[in-house]
Amino acid sequence: MFGTAIRQMGFAWSMLSGRRFRGSHVVGLAEDLRTTLEEFGAPGDRAAEMLSVSDPQMQWDLTQRRLRRTVQQAARDTPYYRAWFEANGVNLAAVTLDSLPTVAPTPKTALRELPAAFVSDRARPVLATTTTGTTGTPTLVWFSQYELEVMSGLNAVGLMLGGGLRPTHVWANCVSSRSIARVLMERAVPMAGAAFVQVGVVDPGTVLDRLTKPLHIPGKAPRVTHLNATASYLAALVQEAERGGRNARDFGLEEIRSGGEILTDALRVRAEETFGAPVMDSYSMTEIVPVSGQVCSQRHLHIPPDQGHVEVLDPDSHLSAGPGGIGVLTVTPFAAYRDTTMLLRYLTGDLVRVLDGGRLDCEMAGIPATSRVLGRLAAAAVTTRDLLDLLQAERELPLPTRFALEETARGPVLHAVASRVSRSLLARLEERAGDLALPLHGIVLVGDPADLPAPCPVRADLREHSFEQRQLEGDAVMAGGS
Repeated sequence: MFGTAIRQMGFAWSMLSGRRFRGSHVVGLAEDLRTTLEEFGAPGDRAAEMLSVSDPQMQWDLTQRRLRRTVQQAARDTPYYRAWFEANGVNLAAVTLDSLPTVAPTPKTALRELPAAFVSDRARPVLATTTTGTTGTPTLVWFSQYELEVMSGLNAVGLMLGGGLRPTHVWANCVSSRSIARVLMERAVPMAGAAFVQVGVVDPGTVLDRLTKPLHIPGKAPRVTHLNATASYLAALVQEAERGGRNARDFGLEEIRSGGEILTDALRVRAEETFGAPVMDSYSMTEIVPVSGQVCSQRHLHIPPDQGHVEVLDPDSHLSAGPGGIGVLTVTPFAAYRDTTMLLRYLTGDLVRVLDGGRLDCEMAGIPATSRVLGRLAAAAVTTRDLLDLLQAERELPLPTRFALEETARGPVLHAVASRVSRSLLARLEERAGDLALPLHGIVLVGDPADLPAPCPVRADLREHSFEQRQLEGDAVMAGGS
């Protein structure tokens, strides 16, 4: 009991002061919470509120303190920001929430081209991870043992309090093995007492086989209970399940988590029908962890302010976007959580719309919110989400969705891949595009992704050739030859 009290006091002090945690304290808190849940049961529906500060003035004070410490450490310890602050003569002591716009945003290209320039001189890097590279060259991000302990411990606490993860559960992870998301979940899920299975991005049929087969593991559920996958890979799983005649009765899933790509309402509903489990829509990216967000029932993206400062900046002027305006999510992860690759005002490239400012009445109303991620802005102010909403509402089109928007002299033309090109399918798409008021000059259906005017890479393409899949292929060859 004394050790638990010490850990709780140390954690609270770090939260309030903005100073470093003790990694062992955070991991210990996760273990204490698991023990408490096993002994006393679930704490109630509002337990997740324990993870954030609800008083606005206290939150403002904490953010101010954390931000100042983060700016000072980045300017003192990283080559990139040290050179920038020296060249621009910005007074570090005077940087506040109000004056933060005097610090230039950090573009993705800077981190991609000079990853070592963002690593703190005082860091002790132990792990290098990369982004997937579906939107460009992969970006390298370094992490320390301290960061891995703190972020994994906090993830475990969040999974138990906010996600209801328990020791009987089995978590199947279908994200890239080289991602930080895999590393953190591989640590956090066992802290909650649950089982973790790194499946990876393999053949969808292989994954469905693993999801449907009984496990026969002592103390665990009969089948996999939790699935974590990007939206495009979830789409591939849905397509494969439908093709094979599988339905919700074949699975034991209790929850599906999707992040890293745009999840449309149409795909979410289709996945819930197929697997019989709710799909949770989330937002995160390698460069800004542990800052992440969750989509509420009213389709707002809520990003807690505890682990980083979030701004929405106009894509051109880099000034704050006003109510109703579209801007780029710009994130400063706080130094209490990130001590290796440090980033100030990082331009994620992900567009969102600023809410109009009215009072929210959703279940996450106490956490700052924007619209869901819109993706990238294409011709005629059409966003990636606009196009996916159009295409994924049509179930005759194959999953994952592949398309390209071509700019022509008369306006943007949407090219989409279809399994079967027909006049009736095209007519439905054109009618729906009109209902959505999309400023398209035309829609063209093609039968082969190679016929698109530009490539359409998705994370489901990043297949990992596993020994399991090779064994399956070998068994098929042996069967064919017998």
